[in-house]
Amino acid sequence: MNTRAVLWAAAAIACAVVLAVAGVFLLLHFWKVAPESGPVQGQDAALAAQASLRSAPQPERVARRAEQERRLHGFGWVDARRGIAHIPIEQAMDLLVQGVRP
Repeated sequence: MNTRAVLWAAAAIACAVVLAVAGVFLLLHFWKVAPESGPVQGQDAALAAQASLRSAPQPERVARRAEQERRLHGFGWVDARRGIAHIPIEQAMDLLVQGVRP
């Protein structure tokens, strides 16, 4: 076995790892991403308060799934003020196949 080649390969891998970690830290600094610590605030606090464990979440899951199915297969407004609506998924796929653009 060529010991020198193995050592060079190990050194190259170590350098690649160090460069990747340094690159991540530079990107995080450039994007000004702070580590999450401390109390949750704003909208995240409201979501965290709703995220309590429930002993029987099945009825809520069934209701949520029914709402998703209703939206997926029905008509309705996404934003009525701006004139944005949703249509049944089957109809949307047919229009997409036909090349019709909104």
